[in-house]
Amino acid sequence: MAIATGEPAGMFTFSTEYDNGEAWGEIGDAVNADAEFQAFIARVSSPDAPSEILQFTTASEIPLRENNPTLGNVIEAHVTRPLPGKFEEGLAQASRVCELVEQHGATNARLWQMGYAGLGSGLQMMAWECADLRTQGRLQDAWGSVPEMAEIAMKYRFGTEMTATSVFDGLYQVVPI
Repeated sequence: MAIATGEPAGMFTFSTEYDNGEAWGEIGDAVNADAEFQAFIARVSSPDAPSEILQFTTASEIPLRENNPTLGNVIEAHVTRPLPGKFEEGLAQASRVCELVEQHGATNARLWQMGYAGLGSGLQMMAWECADLRTQGRLQDAWGSVPEMAEIAMKYRFGTEMTATSVFDGLYQVVPI
């Protein structure tokens, strides 16, 4: 559920992960052939539905490093558009950011390339998870108090060493279903 995203409060994002594209396609084929799921989509897509499906997208993980796979209850996501000629440098930067956030309390820090995402195709999304909002708040404090993190935040986000332009930042609370 969106808690600090600029979107309306309470907006939900549903996410699933698969081992590979073929596994995703296998599940997609099964879901598309399932009459109960098709009836559900028809109900939630009707004009009088209490909710609205805004988009479906896919993303593929860009393996940067061995991460701490522990899942959290708060997910911080940063979506960017890579700058021409800066892709490799951006991957190195993302890898270091993932290491740093995990050193300061986050887990499961990873990078994805958006795929079938309409105007968002080609964007990258870096995300990490925290156990709770207090842990995320300590991590947020580290961006201003840990010298290397503060330098990255200023030089790579706003300064002369930018590798991508920011598109969207969001903070989400996990709601188990």
